[in-house]
Amino acid sequence: MIMSRFFPLMTGIAFHLAALLAARSASAMTIDWSGTYRIEGIDVLSTTLSDNPGAGKMYILNGLILNPKIIAMDGVNIVSSIAVLGNPKYPGSQTGQPFGLGNSTPGSATPNVPNVVSRNQGPSSPEVRQLYLNVNHEYGSLLVGRAPVQFGLGITYNAGAGAFDHWGDVHDLLAYKFLIGNLSLMPIIGKPYSYAISPGRDIVDVMLQIEYNNPETESLIGLMFSQRTASLAANDGDYFIKGVDGSTPGPSKTGGWNGKSYNLEIGRGWESFKFKFEAGFQDTSTGLTPAGSSDEIKANGYGLAVEMNFPRSDSKWEWSVKTGVASGDNPSTANFEGFGFHRNYDVAFLMFNHPMGQYDLFRSSFQRQMKTGCTAPATSACYYPNEESLDEETIANAFYFAPTVNYQFSDHWSWRNTFATAQLQTNPSATDSVARDVGYEWDTALIYKPHERIQWVNEVGFFLPGGAFKNGSANFDTKFNYGIQSKASISF
Repeated sequence: MIMSRFFPLMTGIAFHLAALLAARSASAMTIDWSGTYRIEGIDVLSTTLSDNPGAGKMYILNGLILNPKIIAMDGVNIVSSIAVLGNPKYPGSQTGQPFGLGNSTPGSATPNVPNVVSRNQGPSSPEVRQLYLNVNHEYGSLLVGRAPVQFGLGITYNAGAGAFDHWGDVHDLLAYKFLIGNLSLMPIIGKPYSYAISPGRDIVDVMLQIEYNNPETESLIGLMFSQRTASLAANDGDYFIKGVDGSTPGPSKTGGWNGKSYNLEIGRGWESFKFKFEAGFQDTSTGLTPAGSSDEIKANGYGLAVEMNFPRSDSKWEWSVKTGVASGDNPSTANFEGFGFHRNYDVAFLMFNHPMGQYDLFRSSFQRQMKTGCTAPATSACYYPNEESLDEETIANAFYFAPTVNYQFSDHWSWRNTFATAQLQTNPSATDSVARDVGYEWDTALIYKPHERIQWVNEVGFFLPGGAFKNGSANFDTKFNYGIQSKASISF
């Protein structure tokens, strides 16, 4: 139904594209290469905040993202993004590949050369993450294919364009961006999933992005609306949503999925003060009912993020602040009231970045990577344990405050210090009282930037866990934790 209602729009865009291409003069085709190479080494003392010697993690990530762009003619581009070394545990991500991909998997029915005598690493296939047509002209831009989606600060829609971003949103979509001075309007139709090419068994996105951006006054305001609908056959929400407080059995599927999200961004800049704000709200009918009930499970959460910068052109010191809040899920209800920021949005090295503790404190496991071939959906057995997971924690069920001060030693060297603290929003336990103090973190980093597109970051993070990690009467360990990372990126 949704696709049929938008058929006139797609037809109009097709005619517009045909006329535009016909009016272009042919020119020699060229290929423009861009991308990012990065290598990262991370060492975290303990992911369970205990003295367990096996709870730490230490790894090196090596990756290259290539973004070849074929310039077919003036304004007509075919754009792609390729991860040269993909991560088999995190398919479709931008994490890069950990050192140590062997030739053989222990216990495999079809072993290769044993790793203890191997003289080679295991082979790896590149992953194509993006491929889309982009046609630009004076009054707008057309996007067709698998393209990135970005809005605001990136708490919900984040394309992963940062030098060290490990995740990124891509959608199979058809979009047209209308440009009217400083105002842009972009309707988007997407299809995240299709069970078959026949209609009625797919998931469809309908989005609208409106933005006013005036660079002269540094004024910005935008709105992003998205509606995702799934038929009964395509609704797989029951695979990810737990029963109340993680109990079993989980919910049963009784209808289709209908999720709406609203995001608002506001920004303003002056010579000595700049700020950006984004708010996200979700309103979802899941089509699921909990065990022993006929009431449909609703998913309604919100998140707010504020970034403030205090530039001082006459000083080597610069201050900034990140603060915000994400609603938390109440385990005593069948509904889901939580909100999770995008995993790319970080405020600290350890906190809300690397999973820590001995239980799902933020009730954020809904966005964790699931193991391939998992047979126990919506349970902890489906997710990688903390000591085997990358930086896939997110801001959820918390208020956070993270000021940063940066000192510029010279044109190439700077020293960055961040202090972060957080408080829980909602008690994550239905049977016990949990403290609200998440903890305190101090991150200090020495940054070398010999070129605008090259940077090397050496950082140490010290984390003092709060009482929230004890999980009430469970009294889990909350030992002091620290992490070290050294990472470099080269963009071209």
